[in-house]
Amino acid sequence: MQNRKNPENGNSAPEKKKGLVVSVLHEISRVAVRVKDVSMLLKEVLDILHAQMNLTRGTVTLKNGDVLVIRASHGLSDEERKRGVYRVGEGVTGDVAARGVSRIVEDISRSPDFLNRTGSRHMDVKTAFLCVPIVCRNSVIGTLSIDRENPTRYELKRDLKLLETIANIIAYAVSVLLLDMEENEKLNAENRDLRERIDQELRPENAIGSSPAMLKAYELISAAGSGSAHVLIRGEVGTGKDFAMRAIANAKMWRSRPLEILDCSTMRDSLIDAALFGSQSPSHRTRPGLVEKAENGIVYLDSMGLIGQPLQVKLLKFLTDGTYSRCGETKVRRSCARIIASTSGDLETRLRDGIIRPDFYYRISVFTINIPPLRQRRRDIPQLAKFFLQKHAALRGKKITAITPAAMNMLCAYHWPSNVRELENCIERAVIISAGPAIAESDLPPSLQTPQSTNTSKLKADENIDFKKMVENFEREIIIEVLAANGGNAAAAARQLSVTRRILNYKISKLDITPKTFKTKNDPKREGR
Repeated sequence: MQNRKNPENGNSAPEKKKGLVVSVLHEISRVAVRVKDVSMLLKEVLDILHAQMNLTRGTVTLKNGDVLVIRASHGLSDEERKRGVYRVGEGVTGDVAARGVSRIVEDISRSPDFLNRTGSRHMDVKTAFLCVPIVCRNSVIGTLSIDRENPTRYELKRDLKLLETIANIIAYAVSVLLLDMEENEKLNAENRDLRERIDQELRPENAIGSSPAMLKAYELISAAGSGSAHVLIRGEVGTGKDFAMRAIANAKMWRSRPLEILDCSTMRDSLIDAALFGSQSPSHRTRPGLVEKAENGIVYLDSMGLIGQPLQVKLLKFLTDGTYSRCGETKVRRSCARIIASTSGDLETRLRDGIIRPDFYYRISVFTINIPPLRQRRRDIPQLAKFFLQKHAALRGKKITAITPAAMNMLCAYHWPSNVRELENCIERAVIISAGPAIAESDLPPSLQTPQSTNTSKLKADENIDFKKMVENFEREIIIEVLAANGGNAAAAARQLSVTRRILNYKISKLDITPKTFKTKNDPKREGR
């Protein structure tokens, strides 16, 4: 009877192990269906292998050119993971990737080609290393490997087959991650090239800021500096419209030509007319206008959004064919002066209200440069603040060289209704009153001290907070901003946000966002320019 039970007892262990393999594959298959984030998927696969198969360490490497880099791991610290870089063909992992053949190293301490590059193994314990290739479309794209301490040969063979099966299951997901890596690297390279080109060719001298909105403005400023079309510069008060004008006037094509400036903000139309086009009095006293003085140069009309319709007609004629008449005479004159105008007003509302003539509006808007408000380019605030700090510290002979992190956080959180001009005034005040080597939060104006005083608080007094709703609103604002910056292109927005297209589409659907509303339309007038 005892001899009959031995075979049964001998078969029970393999049956349990076979059931364990089925259980592992079942769990990994469920995870592969449930988890959409590839990095999380790979981590959960390794966690399952650790829990079910008692592996000591596990890694997934992906090819990046001729180099293998660890993209997911279990049992490795961040430092150990960073050290895990192999050339294809180098060591056991590199050999598996080069030949596409699985390998078992029964004892890593006796293997001459096991590199222990991560430095995570202790060679005084017998440790086996199993590594299998991850193959997609007949190409090795990475490896999956585990460590086992004191395993039997049966366990090694079983685990190798299991790893090969798992590698086949996750191959597609890993290929998606690899594609995302390549797209991100390509996008980063394109961004670096674009930034270098802008820095070298498009960025105006002394321009500060690298937000997407400002990069677009720099491109338009560069185009305006190399052309002769009339320009309208739009932006809120204090955004830097005068700076944009100076950048155009200082371009190589224009820097040696005359520049005349007329501030229209406090002048009556009759005075603007006489100053711009000149006047001829009954006593034959002649006063040439700015368009005559600035022949072949630039006339800058600052804050011209409130001029009346009679003057709009006269300016429209000059913008169209370069002809004009002085006040008090009928003689038609001609000038090749270029008009650059600026306004902080809502021209579209004034157009609907009949204050601005449609023909004048569409003519003056042919070449428009929009300068974004500071609240829409918050990433530029630290650069601008440091620039103004150096400027005003030097002007006042003060040795202030830094802004404390707490003060910088306050600067970045404030909504800046008067934009860059207000920021410079704020830093100038802080430099004047600061007694130390760095600007502290106590040196900043009271209006920056609390969110409540700046009307930027997300929380209202005596109000119950819906945290989930607040997070959703924040996510919605970010996604809308990035979609708008990318013309409604969801793929480009996903790359900029460093998320998968699937995750972004899920968020777009959940938050009821319509990407097509942000698609840009071609403007035939601008194309004609």
